[in-house]
Amino acid sequence: MAPVCGADMETDTKAFAKGIAPVLQKHCVKCHGATEDVEGEINLKKLQGDNLASNLELLGRLIQVLDLKEMPPDDEPALDPKVRQQLIEELRRMQHTTLSRKHQLPHTPIRRMNRFQYNNAVIDLFDLKCNVFTLPERMMREHAGYFKPQTGKMANVVNVGSRPLGKSQLIERRLGGVAAFPQDLRAEHGFDNRGDHLSLSPLLMEAFLKLGQSIPQSPDFVPRNVGIWNSFFAVPGEGVDEKAEVQRRLQPFLLRAFRRPIDPEQLDRYTKFADRQLQAGVAFPEVMKSLAAATIASPKFLYLYDKSTQGKTTETIDDFELASRLSFFLWGSLPDQTLLDLAAQGQLSQPQILNEQIERMLKDPKLKRFCDSFPSQWLQLERIISSVPNPERFPQFYFSKYRASMHMML
Repeated sequence: MAPVCGADMETDTKAFAKGIAPVLQKHCVKCHGATEDVEGEINLKKLQGDNLASNLELLGRLIQVLDLKEMPPDDEPALDPKVRQQLIEELRRMQHTTLSRKHQLPHTPIRRMNRFQYNNAVIDLFDLKCNVFTLPERMMREHAGYFKPQTGKMANVVNVGSRPLGKSQLIERRLGGVAAFPQDLRAEHGFDNRGDHLSLSPLLMEAFLKLGQSIPQSPDFVPRNVGIWNSFFAVPGEGVDEKAEVQRRLQPFLLRAFRRPIDPEQLDRYTKFADRQLQAGVAFPEVMKSLAAATIASPKFLYLYDKSTQGKTTETIDDFELASRLSFFLWGSLPDQTLLDLAAQGQLSQPQILNEQIERMLKDPKLKRFCDSFPSQWLQLERIISSVPNPERFPQFYFSKYRASMHMML
């Protein structure tokens, strides 16, 4: 590895001296290094090939301002388009080389499901026919025709549908009586950046327990709204051993909820709890509701993590971890039975099967969740509302109309 890295650094130094440094000296150093008053706190005069290649942040900023043609500024001599393109390509090559040297990849941090993922995971786990939480306002606009302005003459007669008498009405179907999704309590100054533990603070644990209990106890958590009611919550047939039936139903349920094979000791704890409840005379459906509540309040359900993140060495993720990553990325939710079956057989990581599953997932209606959430986060569309274009380059821009139009688009 050392000779290869040394050769790459030598290539970077030669490329910088031959193609990059002369352009920077001619077009950039005047403002960024010729005097002590450096524009943008970026001094390019003392820059060398090796320290530029190792500074990924500076490389990214240079590529960005050149690609967007923000530099050189309009009051300075223009950069020839061919020279600009060659410079961008050379900087990107250096960026790629630097990234490829970083063979020590960081572990994936442990993170808890957000409200969107939790909503989807609970819906899929119980096969609910309604949402757990109210959808964000942006999604409501898209799904329910929240605000569709029209132009033209106002009609003389407006036909409206019947509606319930009262001050409010239900916009979307969701479970009633569900507790709020817990939020982390932040100190006035500072934040919690721990990403290496599978634990909850007492207050947060209590909040998730309350949330977990409120879902199965919701008045809307009834057979017509719960797709797995007959296979999980319903009273078993006459003569069936209830303790054995609890264990039989729990195993696939916990596998789906925790996204990995269940430890026999953990399964035994759940079944013993159910047995005590049944012996105390609690109805079978209520016992199963208690087990379901405990499951969705467990850190193994709430947290997204890989076993490999618990060690110090870099390891290849197993098939169950791959299934979980795929499903939470594309569906924002739990892996389905097909992914879990392939993971159990050790086949999901095979390239051909993996490609087939990705194609299947892309055709699934649940991909809409990805379209609703990922693009706006990736492109940071929320920042559009707070940004204002350069008035010199866009004099036709009207700020008074901008915010309203951006809200409508988002």
